[in-house]
Parts: sequence; structure tokens; C-alpha cells
Amino acid sequence: MEIFFEYQKKKYNDSFLKSEKERELFKSVLNKLWSERKQFGLSSVYFDDNNKHSEQQFFTFYDDHIKAGKYIGAIKYGNQTIQILPKTLESGIKIYSEAELIEISNKNLLWWLSRCSKINFPKTFSAWNTQSFDFLDILIHLFSTLTKDDLIFNKHQAYIEKEESIGTLRGRIDFSSYATNYHTGNAHILPCVYDSLEIDNLYNQIIKFTSKLLLQHTENDKIKKILQEVIWILDDVEDVFLTVMDCEKVVVSPLNENMKIILDYCKMFLGGMSIKTDDDELEIFTFLIPAEKLFEDFIFGFIKDEFEFESDIKAIQSQGDQNGQQKPLAIEKNEEGEEVSKSFRLKPDIYISKHSGDIILDSKYKVIYTKEEAKEEDRKKNGVSIADVYQMLAYTVKLNVQTCHLLYPATLINHDKLGTHYEIKHNNGSDVSKVFYHRLPTIIKKCERELLEIIEEKEKKLFNILNKIINGCDHDK
Repeated sequence: MEIFFEYQKKKYNDSFLKSEKERELFKSVLNKLWSERKQFGLSSVYFDDNNKHSEQQFFTFYDDHIKAGKYIGAIKYGNQTIQILPKTLESGIKIYSEAELIEISNKNLLWWLSRCSKINFPKTFSAWNTQSFDFLDILIHLFSTLTKDDLIFNKHQAYIEKEESIGTLRGRIDFSSYATNYHTGNAHILPCVYDSLEIDNLYNQIIKFTSKLLLQHTENDKIKKILQEVIWILDDVEDVFLTVMDCEKVVVSPLNENMKIILDYCKMFLGGMSIKTDDDELEIFTFLIPAEKLFEDFIFGFIKDEFEFESDIKAIQSQGDQNGQQKPLAIEKNEEGEEVSKSFRLKPDIYISKHSGDIILDSKYKVIYTKEEAKEEDRKKNGVSIADVYQMLAYTVKLNVQTCHLLYPATLINHDKLGTHYEIKHNNGSDVSKVFYHRLPTIIKKCERELLEIIEEKEKKLFNILNKIINGCDHDK
């Protein structure tokens, strides 16, 4: 397995790309992934339609080295697996092994995805263990274990309409077919249409097809064994080719949470994670996502889940003003003073309308340091950038909101929350804008406890800090 961090540079001779042939193959894989990026199943919503780049943006190739881009996840093709870890974990190189960093990254990625608002990522961490799987194997492992456990107790039979010619009435008679029987001397044969409770239904066909597909994309013997057990349980189910569109035809009861989660996994796997090259000789299995957009959606999804129904909250909106519309920062006009176009549209990540006064939250997927941390890491800059502060000032002025909060992720070496604020006077000193900045506890560090237990503890800490930001108070969840 080859490991990169976001924006990391590697010499070709220090990577799996030593030969020109290997580099050309990897380039062709990346170009195929880029052309199919809007088909990446659930994660496709994070890729912009307005991106005008015709060449892939996952990696940049130079004369003697390669540089990773802003996407995290994993790529598997042939015998090669590449995993790209978040830049917030890069400082952990000093204290963790490569296998430990992979495990930490997998846990954090699962947590962030489980809280996102734009995708219906399966929210389950059952049967987790601390093996250093690559992230694609983690997804397959979660799906296979949950599916096997569910099928042991319930094979999910469904009523299917069947047609059969029999000697006794069952269901209703198909009279058009019976007329033929009557005139041909077979009046005693009744063509019946009836509903039969069958295991061979669309839902089970989707599970069986997905399990067989995933068998081709994992080398882990334990995962293969679980998938084979799922296929064996569904031995009486017909083998048919299916797509993600077939998943939409399955009606799931809101009371059956496991069935819904399993179907969501199938949608994710069938919705574009498996891609074939044009010559069909090389199959690519991938899960890639822009880390910056994932972090923004994680923060928004968490806040909306936890705070939306509080008494002081009127609305929590993403990427818009208090009416859900983006306001223009600049309006271009012609010589006659007529409006030509609007530009520099304001897009705060989170706008919270409150009875006690609106606030704006803007997530910044950047690594920031205290003075002490910057010195330790040999960094020239510490604190927030002046550009971020000016951006928040523009929000307060144009959206008529006095308070903004910048939200940054933690890293593996942070020592505190790093929270303070700026006060900026404007409008001849008659108005004051307050720009706060915070480093949130959004990183799961190495821990031997169950993942679900760790996440519950981290979410309590995150809730308490956000509660102080949003409501101005400390209150245990």
C-alpha cells in the first residue's frame, strides 16, 4: 500500500512510480477517475459541476516527483492500493507508525462521513476492529458484517406477483389466458395470478450482486469469508446484473433500520466506486472526496442535527443568507448606472438565525498553530490568516450580522482549543464586528476502545464547545 497525505510531495524513486510505465498507467487511472468523478456514488455531490479543469486534479506530476491534491480516500487498481490521508494527521508522523496513522485516518473519515448532511452515509460502526485495513476494505468490512448478521435472523422475504397454470384456484384467474385453455380443451387448467412470499426478491438480489462485486475488490481473507457466507445464505436468490437505479425501486419500511443501512451501502458501492477503463482490462475501485468540503459538511451536519430544534434557533442554513439566498458583494453597473452583473457572491458556510441575534459560522479546513506550536513545528506563521478575518468582516457588514466565528480542525499535536477573537470598528467607528476563531476537537487519536464509544465521547466535547459558540453557554450534552 502506498500512503500520501494531502499536498504531500514524493520523489518518484521513493514511491511506487519508479518507472515511466508505472507513471503512465497511474495517470490513465487518474484521468479515468476524473472523467467519472460525478459518478462516485454518494460522494459525487462534493464534486463541482463548474470545475473547468479537463485534466485530473487528484495528483500533479512533475519531472522528478508527484504531489497529492486536496482529495482524501483510497484508490485500488490491479495490485496497487493508494490511500490519501488528511493533512491534519501529518504531524503524527513523529509519534505514530504508518499503520497507526492509517487506522486513525479510517476512524476519523468514518466519523466525519456519518455526520454529513449532503449524503446518506450508513451510520453504523458495528463489528469494527483495529486491523489496519485500507479504507476501501473498511467500507466492505462494515457492509459484510452488518449484512451477514442481519440475514441470519431475517432473509427479507417479499411478496412477488407470480403467474402459474394450476388445477386449483389461487389468487385471481387471468381470463384472457383461460379463454385459450377453454377452446383448446384445457378448461380444467386455471392460469392464476397471485402474490407469493419469496426470498428471491429485488432487495436480496441487490445484496447478492453487491457481495459478488466486492469479492473482486478485497484481498483480505476474513472479509472474503464473510462475503462468501452472505452469498451462501442467499443461494436460492437468482444472479442478475443490477445498477444503483435498481436500489431506488426497493421500498424500505422506516421501522427497519438495518435494511435501510444495508441498502445505502449497496447504493454507495454500485453508484460508481467500481469503474472500468475503456479497454475493460483494468478495473478501478475507489472512494475519493474533497477534504475541505467534507469538513464543511461534517460541521454543518453536526450543528444541524444537534441544535436545529432549540428554542432560540429560528433556522440553520448552509451556503446562504438568512433567507437562504446568497447576497452579492459587488454589483457591476454600466455608465448609465444600470446593473450589469453581480459578482463576489457571499457564501458563509453556516448562517444561524436566532431570536437573540443572528451569527455566522465559517469552517476553514486549515492547520493553524499557537506561537509555541509554530516554533515547535518550525512554522513561520501562527494564528489565523488576515484574509480569513477580512472575509468575516465582509460577512458582518454586508449581511448585517455583528458576530462571526471561524472554525478550524484540530491536528494530532494540538495542545488546546486555540480560541480568541478580533474586534474591528467600521462605519466611522459606529459599528463593531467581532470575529472569533476556534480550533475544534474534530480528531480521533489512537485509542484501543470501541470506535462507537470513542465517537460518543468526542461528540460530547464537540457539542459543548459549539454550544458555547452558538448559545454562549456551557451545557453538558
